Amino acid sequence: MSDEARRVFKMETILGLIAGKGGTDVSDLLCYLTQRELSADEEGVVAPMSKGWLYSMEPRFMQCCYEEGEPFDAWTKKQASKLGSNVSIEPIPATDMASISIVLDKLADAKATVAEQASAIEGLQANVAEFEPFKAQAADLEKKVEDLSGKLDAAQTDLAKAKKELKTFEGKVAINETEVESSVKDIVSRAVKDALASLPAGAAVAAAADGAEAAPAAEEAPAEDAGSSVPDDFGFGASGSDDSGFGF
Repeated sequence: MSDEARRVFKMETILGLIAGKGGTDVSDLLCYLTQRELSADEEGVVAPMSKGWLYSMEPRFMQCCYEEGEPFDAWTKKQASKLGSNVSIEPIPATDMASISIVLDKLADAKATVAEQASAIEGLQANVAEFEPFKAQAADLEKKVEDLSGKLDAAQTDLAKAKKELKTFEGKVAINETEVESSVKDIVSRAVKDALASLPAGAAVAAAADGAEAAPAAEEAPAEDAGSSVPDDFGFGASGSDDSGFGF
């Protein structure tokens, strides 16, 4: 690879990658070594491989052991005094990057899937929020449906009971209203006759009533002489010593 493909980095940036530090400079270094844009997750994947590449380029880097808790600035100055202030390096060769790229591609696909699912979830959450005001209405409608279902069940029960009761009237002849009216008239007529019979001379009146109902109306007979129409002995009975009786 030509020198034009190489790039110079500060020694503290190289040491930051070796020590496991982050930052803008270290991210820029990793993107250059892998020749691709990297996310924070992808940087964590390629960092160990990139350190191995640096070790192969400069074995002295393997002697730069950073201890946690040690002041980083003091450590980098100490290492730079032995290695220099800057370093010129080239990207990781494509043949070596092949296996790394496979891992990075799978990681990128997984992230894209996660992002797509997250977007779908956000859409569903937005739909839920949109329909939130209708939840109360839905609950009210559900309650009304339950009430109507209960009333329907009760009505069906009453209907079944009514059908059962109606079966007891099957086959019976319907009452004729004309016959009922005639029967009522007969009852009233008999009651009137009985009432008349209970009065003085009621039997004669009742008989006359029977005769009037049985025979058609006759023409009025000519009036007779009042003196010849009533017999001398007509009355309710004899009384006194002369048997004169009491009459009209």
